[in-house]
Amino acid sequence: MPQLRSLTPKQEDRRKRILAAARNMVADFGYDGMVMSQVAELAGVSPTTLYNLYNTKDELVLEALRELLVESQRELKARSPGPGWKYLLARVRNGARMADDEPAYAEAITHALLRASSGDSLVEILLEGGVNDTRRSIEAMADRGELLPGVDLDQLATTLTGVYWSSFMMWNKGLVRLVELETLLQINLLAVLMASTHGRAHDDMQDIYQSLLRKAP
Repeated sequence: MPQLRSLTPKQEDRRKRILAAARNMVADFGYDGMVMSQVAELAGVSPTTLYNLYNTKDELVLEALRELLVESQRELKARSPGPGWKYLLARVRNGARMADDEPAYAEAITHALLRASSGDSLVEILLEGGVNDTRRSIEAMADRGELLPGVDLDQLATTLTGVYWSSFMMWNKGLVRLVELETLLQINLLAVLMASTHGRAHDDMQDIYQSLLRKAP
């Protein structure tokens, strides 16, 4: 993954042109239709320069994704009341809406994640990063006494992250329609989380869960 620190204005302009070209090609032709040599041509750089910066197609797609994720996360945290189950619910809604806005890109990322190996940057950002972000909210819930005694926070964070991405995998494989994804993500999150909560938080989640079931296709 290229380092983005201390870039000159010329290097930053080149980086933005490359990432914009990659995003445009994925949006127009999908992951399989994105060709590195054509990205280089659209960005106005040589193929050698492109491959010096990004060794693989997955690396380039991931770097283009990173900016979208950073901006989306910034907006989400600005709207969120803070770590907790409401933040987790807002996060899955946000993920579904990103997929709705950029379906070709969401499909490309899911496709790349399916093929990623342990230690890949994609795994680090989307899976390990997802687990860590989820755990912060679960810890906040535990501090407020919303979780049942004895809940394994690491296991719960891992399970919730797995459930999140399995929903995207089902959409990627045509088992879930895009219009159903937001509802499915919320239902799956709440079903897992409610089993580990009690009190007012559990009751509030139960109300939302039942409402989503009534709307589910």
